[in-house]
Amino acid sequence: MKNLLLCALFFMGSILVHSNDISPINELNDELFSFEVKPSVTSHFITIVTNVSKQLIEVKIIDESGFIRIQKQLHLDREIDVSGLREGFYVIKVYSGNNTAIQRFYKGQDGVNNK
Repeated sequence: MKNLLLCALFFMGSILVHSNDISPINELNDELFSFEVKPSVTSHFITIVTNVSKQLIEVKIIDESGFIRIQKQLHLDREIDVSGLREGFYVIKVYSGNNTAIQRFYKGQDGVNNK
């Protein structure tokens, strides 16, 4: 009788433990975090367009030598003034929650418009 009771308790415990493991392991969204920099060649302002519109994002603009030149937290207004930066290529890292994405832009005059 004692062995029967122990077996019953063992099976009940294993059923309860496995019923809690039914939830998916990865509860992340199917959609990956991404963003765009508009325009990609600019002299004054850039706009960050993301697929998460209402979340707080952190933006770091990094120059060619690896120094962080601008670091901001943005919510609804996603426009950044880059007129104080020197001409050249820059990398933009955008953090949203646990997600990170990277793009680049050129700060300077567009060669086509310089006629």
